[in-house]
Amino acid sequence: MTQQALEQKLSRQELQQLRNRRTGLTVFQISWIMTFVCLIVVNFWMRSINPSWPPAGVVVEKLIPTLMTLTLIASSFFIRRGARALKSGDLPNFTLNWRNGLLLGGVFAIVMAIEFVAAPGSGQFLSVYRLMIGFHHVHALVIGYYMIRVYQNAKRGAYTSTDFWPVEGGTSLWDFVTVAWVLFYVVLYVI
Repeated sequence: MTQQALEQKLSRQELQQLRNRRTGLTVFQISWIMTFVCLIVVNFWMRSINPSWPPAGVVVEKLIPTLMTLTLIASSFFIRRGARALKSGDLPNFTLNWRNGLLLGGVFAIVMAIEFVAAPGSGQFLSVYRLMIGFHHVHALVIGYYMIRVYQNAKRGAYTSTDFWPVEGGTSLWDFVTVAWVLFYVVLYVI
């Protein structure tokens, strides 16, 4: 069933409430993406005043972050698939996909925490590098916790194909985590 068909089943008040929630989440995401963009600007500014970035002798490992970026993208794929399954009334498929997405997200969080601790270099380079990874990590953990709660509630039957806002919101927030990390990944490991 399409999103539009699902929303036609809602009362006028329920539809307005859903629109308000979506708008609120969009405003929240825009405000937080601005913070991520500011950290990217700081990174570029630090590079402009220090032409040796990373500093001489500092080797930034790229393979593990690349694999973890692909893992995070795959987790978003499973989360989206799970949300679509729930909207069509398929709870078993929702729980399978959502659980897979959470597991992949957990792998990403654990490995990137290790990357944070084992970060190379010193001084400003290390500070900016860790700030970017750490800032993202905190967001991934908080949103991941929310998504675990959504998963637990879904298993108890809290959501239906017409009452699914926490799932939709969680999906949007996890997409945010993924997009924000891809931006950081490009800045930290590609450019």
